[in-house]
Amino acid sequence: MNKSTLDYELKQLSSSGMTVTLLKTLDFVIPGDYNNSTQLRDMVSFVADQPMALRQQAIVKKAEELYAQDEGAQRALYLYKLTDKADKAVAATALANKVGSKFKILSFLTKYTPKADTVQTIDLCLKLTVEAISYLSLHGVSIEGISDWARMITSPDKYSNESALRLAALIGFDGLVPLGPDFLSKVTDTVTGNATEWKDNALFQQISGYIPGDGIEAKSGFIKEIINKASAPIEGFVSRTGLTRDKVVSSVKAFTDVSDDALDYVAAFLDASTSYMTQTGVQTVARRFVSEAMEQVDAEQAVTGS
Repeated sequence: MNKSTLDYELKQLSSSGMTVTLLKTLDFVIPGDYNNSTQLRDMVSFVADQPMALRQQAIVKKAEELYAQDEGAQRALYLYKLTDKADKAVAATALANKVGSKFKILSFLTKYTPKADTVQTIDLCLKLTVEAISYLSLHGVSIEGISDWARMITSPDKYSNESALRLAALIGFDGLVPLGPDFLSKVTDTVTGNATEWKDNALFQQISGYIPGDGIEAKSGFIKEIINKASAPIEGFVSRTGLTRDKVVSSVKAFTDVSDDALDYVAAFLDASTSYMTQTGVQTVARRFVSEAMEQVDAEQAVTGS
């Protein structure tokens, strides 16, 4: 993992374009809560409600210091970025299978690529795994604390702002759109199936070193545990936010010229052309340290009277 500053990581994010547009289509999930911060000072201004210049400077400095000392947070940020990078290859595989199944002249592609539904279901499982591991790493919780993470999903106070938006995007664009309203049952079927299906997945190959267990069977068991414990909380999140396939599809149609008979391609296309895990993941990490820095700076100033 390359160490860098929070401000540097934020400045690498998109200030406009497909990723930002995609995230803004989910405003109905967290109305008015998402702020696309691409500089640490912007994040401080938003979280601290336009602080005075000296206080803003102190919070920025403290946030950078806290982040530099936290390897768990650095790991979380790295995993979010790694997921989007690897997902481009996953999307290419899914698109190749879809194209092969639609056009006879290219049908040979289906012989060399797994079914698109299988690819996208495994992709969703792995993204949920990354979300769980990253959340636990960011908050300094043991990897065995999956139940704690699953409970947090049901709490609007714990999963809010960028975290809620990322989870909504994950459920909507990687679950509801490609797999339908019963995406959780398809995910459950996948994790209880043949564990060897994971080994050729590009995302699994990239993140397997961060998944507990020796060998595919053990790592598959960990993923299965995550899905089992997160299924009910995810259903609760979907119900609470009013997230439906129709709403997600309508939001996508608002900024892309896609017909109903081309929806099969949407999920893979979005994976190939957007980086929502990175965008919201970096912002989630930054917000956590800005909030912590703000508390420490204010406490220090209260003691010194400055």
